[in-house]
Amino acid sequence: MRVFLFLSLFFVCDYTFASIKQDSQKCTTDLVTIDFNFSGGGNSVCEVISSDHIKILVKPESKDSINPSPWYAFRKSKHIKKILLELDYGEYEHRYFPKIKKINSGWERLNKSDILIKNDGKNVFINFYPSKEEQYISSQELITEDWYEDWYKILKKNKFLKSKIIGYSVQNRPIKAFFSNENINNPFILILGRQHPPEVSSAFALQGFINQLIGSINLSKDFLSKYNIIFVPLMNPDGVENGFWRYNFNKKDLNRDWDNFSQPETYSVKNFLDNLKNKNQPFLFIDFHSTYKNIFYISDAKLKNSEQNFLLNWLEKSRLELSKINYNFTVKNSYTESNKVSKNYFYNQYNIPSMTYEVSDSEIRSVIVESSRILAKELMIILLDTNRKNLDMAERKGFEPSRRLPAYTLSKRAPSTTRPPLH
Repeated sequence: MRVFLFLSLFFVCDYTFASIKQDSQKCTTDLVTIDFNFSGGGNSVCEVISSDHIKILVKPESKDSINPSPWYAFRKSKHIKKILLELDYGEYEHRYFPKIKKINSGWERLNKSDILIKNDGKNVFINFYPSKEEQYISSQELITEDWYEDWYKILKKNKFLKSKIIGYSVQNRPIKAFFSNENINNPFILILGRQHPPEVSSAFALQGFINQLIGSINLSKDFLSKYNIIFVPLMNPDGVENGFWRYNFNKKDLNRDWDNFSQPETYSVKNFLDNLKNKNQPFLFIDFHSTYKNIFYISDAKLKNSEQNFLLNWLEKSRLELSKINYNFTVKNSYTESNKVSKNYFYNQYNIPSMTYEVSDSEIRSVIVESSRILAKELMIILLDTNRKNLDMAERKGFEPSRRLPAYTLSKRAPSTTRPPLH
């Protein structure tokens, strides 16, 4: 009875079918038009129920998604009366709280009182009041190719960075890498982002992290004189532009392709690293993702060199500062012999600390950026301190070290007795 009254009082629908047009990708009534024809619009289709009630069927790009992330995004025209939008997830469930963007303003969460979730999240009803302009409604902010290009323009102005197209996606979109070039012989950190399209919160973290590393402060300048970074912010441009839930355009999970490199996106990174002129190798790997909570999946506890537990020490040293901005997180040791996940591949292939940096879907955006900056700053402090200690030790022994970081030696690791979930 309570649900019936809610719908009756707040989502009153005018069941007249005048001037209704629909082709599944666009639905038009005499009150409103809904469409998905924009970057990140996804695979949803629509169905007109009445002139002020439109149902959106939220559909994935493939039914065998191993980690459902029900992405939806639609554009709503201006309308003079209240309308009802229904999200129908079918066999899936609601995950992302709806966000709205007006033409000349930023993204914001919809009012909770205008949203009704039913059938254990399989149906969501959203009430929209009259609007004088079109609006975008999406599961997360639409951080698509244009957003990255705007950031790339800023990056290209940084004197420490160079950029290169290292390959192309299935749909022939460029895979762009950026790298610092103060000294090509310096050891480097490899950073990847956006293998999975809906993981938008991770894009804010990666951007904040990189901006801190390459900033104009003395710490960054000192860091970039001794260490290099290589980063690929957008690994899956096709998935992002098409609004996919998980896959690239070949319906493959890129983060399960780090064994045979069957997809052009993963192969482009491997090929780029294999053909570095100085044959240098990464000493640290970070892959940015999103999930329900802030989690760091780390692989370095079993390293037999001086970098054992490097990641854990770095994260724990950052915890106090992160707690001051209410950025709470957990750390989980996660390792498997399987190379299918990027973290495991780089751990196994290069014998280096490797981490999946998971950001909560719902974390406050400003906190995401600030937390990533804190982590980047602490990382630079730790690495520069390591560098100084190595130089001091070398001076005492009377020689110049050939590396600015403890040398990594290959080792035989005992097989894992547990098999944590892949990420």
